[in-house]
Amino acid sequence: MITLNLISPIQKEANRFQQSYSLVKRITVLFMAVSLIVIALLFVGETLLEKKLDSITQETLALKKNIEKEESIDLEQSVKDFNKLLIDISKVQSEYINWSQEVNKISSLVPSGIRLSSFVMQKDSSDFKFAGKAATREALLNFKTNLENSDFFTEIQSPISNLLTKENINFELSGKLVFDQSNSGNQ
Repeated sequence: MITLNLISPIQKEANRFQQSYSLVKRITVLFMAVSLIVIALLFVGETLLEKKLDSITQETLALKKNIEKEESIDLEQSVKDFNKLLIDISKVQSEYINWSQEVNKISSLVPSGIRLSSFVMQKDSSDFKFAGKAATREALLNFKTNLENSDFFTEIQSPISNLLTKENINFELSGKLVFDQSNSGNQ
């Protein structure tokens, strides 16, 4: 089967132009339709936002009027609450101890040959407890002497079992903490 194209070149060119024109026309109509939809949505959105703004403005004005009426009553209570808060903050700050400085000072008391595995401090009861391993009895006795001579610890107790072994001694020391009030507060 043979197909013949009997359309003249001028007619072919006119058909191509007609198809291009039709495509441009469709795109333009589609663009206009989308533009109209977007414009309509923007208009509806603007209207809704204006209504919401008006209602918020009315609520704000009503709230402002109420606040002005209650302001004198609430101001005194607010001042009392704020003063109570300041007292609570002051109390917390006065009880604060800069533990990092205290631990640095305590670590300087630990001689070589002592390896601490735990250090428990109870601020409420002022108790402390060291546990660890001493390489020698001499190192353990030096550690105990350092603790006794320090300003941080009193009433140091060492079980007799700490002294029964000469080397590789698992030990526990306990006693009372002395809190330095100059390190508490705003540091």
